[in-house]
Amino acid sequence: MQSSEKEISGYAHQKPKRNAGEKEGFRPDIEGLRGIAVAMVVLFHAGLLSQASTQLTGGFIGVDLFFVVSGFLITGLLMRERESKGRISFSRFYARRVRRILPAAAVVLLITIPLANILVTLVDRSSVMEDGASAALSVANIRFAITTDYFNPVSYSPFLHFWSLGVEEQFYFIWPAVLAIVAWKFPRAGAAVALTVIAVASFVASVIVTNTSPSTAFYMLPTRAWQLASGGLLAVGAGSTNWLPGAIKRVFGRILALSGWAALAALITAAFVIDSTTTLYPGVVAIVPTIAGVLLIASGMEKTGPGILLRLPPVRFLGKISYSLYLWHWPMLILGGLYLNGQLWQPLSQGQAIALAGLSIPVATASWFLVEEPFRRGFIPLPRPSRVVALGVAVMMIVAIIGTTFDFGAQSALASLNGPTDSPAPSATASEIAVATPTPSPSVPTLTLPPDATPSPTPEYTPALSPTPVPGTPSSYAVTSALSPSLGRAATDYEQPWKAGCLGWAPATNPPTKCVFGNSGGTFTVALIGDSHASALFPGVNGVAKAHGWKLTTYLKIDCPFLDMPLDIAIPPPRRPYPSCTTWNAAVISRLQKTPPNLVIVSMSRWIYPVNGRSDSVNSDIAALTREIQKLPSSTKVVIIQDPPLPTNEKVPTCLSANQNDWRKCSFTRSRGFGSAMGSREKGAAAATGAGLIDLTSAICPGTGNCPPIINNMIVWRDEHHLTATFSASLAPAIDAQLVAILNNWAAQSTSPSP
Repeated sequence: MQSSEKEISGYAHQKPKRNAGEKEGFRPDIEGLRGIAVAMVVLFHAGLLSQASTQLTGGFIGVDLFFVVSGFLITGLLMRERESKGRISFSRFYARRVRRILPAAAVVLLITIPLANILVTLVDRSSVMEDGASAALSVANIRFAITTDYFNPVSYSPFLHFWSLGVEEQFYFIWPAVLAIVAWKFPRAGAAVALTVIAVASFVASVIVTNTSPSTAFYMLPTRAWQLASGGLLAVGAGSTNWLPGAIKRVFGRILALSGWAALAALITAAFVIDSTTTLYPGVVAIVPTIAGVLLIASGMEKTGPGILLRLPPVRFLGKISYSLYLWHWPMLILGGLYLNGQLWQPLSQGQAIALAGLSIPVATASWFLVEEPFRRGFIPLPRPSRVVALGVAVMMIVAIIGTTFDFGAQSALASLNGPTDSPAPSATASEIAVATPTPSPSVPTLTLPPDATPSPTPEYTPALSPTPVPGTPSSYAVTSALSPSLGRAATDYEQPWKAGCLGWAPATNPPTKCVFGNSGGTFTVALIGDSHASALFPGVNGVAKAHGWKLTTYLKIDCPFLDMPLDIAIPPPRRPYPSCTTWNAAVISRLQKTPPNLVIVSMSRWIYPVNGRSDSVNSDIAALTREIQKLPSSTKVVIIQDPPLPTNEKVPTCLSANQNDWRKCSFTRSRGFGSAMGSREKGAAAATGAGLIDLTSAICPGTGNCPPIINNMIVWRDEHHLTATFSASLAPAIDAQLVAILNNWAAQSTSPSP
């Protein structure tokens, strides 16, 4: 992360008195700046994991400072070599990088990988080991950009912080070759042009991609290169004021000093004001720490500039150990939290977070003294540069192989929990669903009729599926291979629309036309509308459609409830405007008006995010859902499926993995599962529009006790709030019974004589 080179000429001319042992050109202020940067990151992570009431919510911008410093130091190093020797030696450059970066990183990985294999729950272990292998191969940033999405918005992997090393190491790989080409004839001019082009193109890309895919913009080099290039441009311009007259240089120096103080103030303010949960980042906002970093480096040698503070011994000490501290603090917080609490979703106490963060300082100091310095300064003899590079690559390959070996072990352990026949397919037939849950006695389904409705004396429809049996008392509460889906497959037990590309992602504005299920030739047509919670209910709804021979078309989009109000999207963070949801819903209504279905089934998450951060209210939700339903064709009947009780704050497969001997510890109370005003929105809209209402609470939380994570040997949830496709399919009889009762009562109302 640091890329520190001791011999680097300053941007300004004034050179304060050096301490004994410091080489000419050493920048103690840059060392102090690294100390500020790592302190911000450590404080941010400690506050994040403890959910402290007072947090340094923007402390992650310390990484931006590291990027600027690295761009400045590495570009300066390469430029001086090009100017003094006429060429850039790639072998010497990469050998220096290997000696500087890989020893400490390899030690951290070699210790963290086996500890994580012990402490991380079985269901998450394979993914974490893959994170470790990716970190060793310098592609952790690419892995996290790919794996972070709506269904996996946050990673608490002990290797997450290696993403920034991936960015820098990819920069080290590319930039020397580019510089060697553009600086062939005119080193500084060529480098300046190349860096300017990179900075402009990367910044534009960062702004655009941040608005469409924040995780991609955050983790990837192309959208971070402008910060490295900013530091590089400063290095290219080093000494450019030498030709100015003395009086002008003094005035310029004072202006630079004032700018440095302003930059320091802006940096500290940004660390407290920027919030990852509400601010799109990096994007435009990243200008603040980037420009602040440039100004702090540029003014660092001015006698009256902020270098006065940056050169203080405690700040410089943090800067000296900053690379090791950055490497060690995150796995100590994560693995320490697992050791103390056993579960990642339970936050550390503030005392625990402070203690672990504080403990990382002596550990980092030991790492700096015993690992970093001996290799960096050459106390440990190594072969010639080309062999140093080969040795470094070989060591990291070995580390990656170790991580992969643990990965295979975790996968084998999970596979041992797979039964001979795993979960039934999400598109299981009605008979398969009925057979999937054989047991004792049938349950009486909850039935909510339209307002003022009376039961029909001569039913027009009859249930096509056998009632779901009441769960008997389990003979064991252990997680075994008898479960369906198996523990290892529960987290990815997705429904058919998800797999078939029929669940629209955030950018989508127009529903696909291919998403037809049930009986594609059926004359009775049904439309399923809603967000990912509605999609999770699809297997049950589709089971009903198949059993009755109905044609089922889906209109599903993540985080997009069927409401007539402008909304934000909050997952993955940060919360931001979601105009594509409004456009999507308008397109759905337009399509249904052109070809009215016989029945529309609506379901959606309880979590609503009105635009501009306005608070949500039950009355506004009822009104918005009512308005949207009223836009549907008048000939179409509407049924609402109430959002069921949810675990809300813990991934159920992870919890089961941590409690394999007693899965009851992963149960949750109905009050927690419902939350405040649960179901009020659906009930209010049903009353206002005459829609039918289906309530699956008794099927998901049977009896009057807690809501179990396993029912009839089926894992109920694949994460914090989405049903497994297997269990959802088992809900078909309950949906069928209630839906048939509603249809019969509508039929009775339409045929009953007027008073």
